[in-house]
Amino acid sequence: MSQELGPQLPGDLYRILADEPPETQRGRAITLLTVDPAGYAHPALLSYREVGARDAQTLRLVVYAGSNTTGNLRANGHATLAFVDERFVYYVKGTATEIPAHRAGADAHFATFDIGVQSVLADAPRADEAGAHLVSGITFRGLN
Repeated sequence: MSQELGPQLPGDLYRILADEPPETQRGRAITLLTVDPAGYAHPALLSYREVGARDAQTLRLVVYAGSNTTGNLRANGHATLAFVDERFVYYVKGTATEIPAHRAGADAHFATFDIGVQSVLADAPRADEAGAHLVSGITFRGLN
């Protein structure tokens, strides 16, 4: 059952995204959902190397410049990131603002966005689901 936490990152997620080197999250994936032109959810998998916290109300994303995800963020700015693994489940909803490449110091193959956190939901088992827990999230090998 999801519980609304408000418009800022919870402490444990913030520390991981702001303070820990991305390598400590090696192999863990984050799901980014945008809204496509037909109004459907468009999923993309990101690594912790592509997502960081600038502060408790702002995430920074780096994605491929020519991707559908980038096109969706540019078109409507809606983003939901799902952080799901054995430690926690958080859904972070926010609004994207593109950072010009010259300001972000980014390669032309990438687009950089700040996501202003609008709402964070924590998902956890209800009392009648005692003992239920995730044993892992989405993981991968390679490139990271």
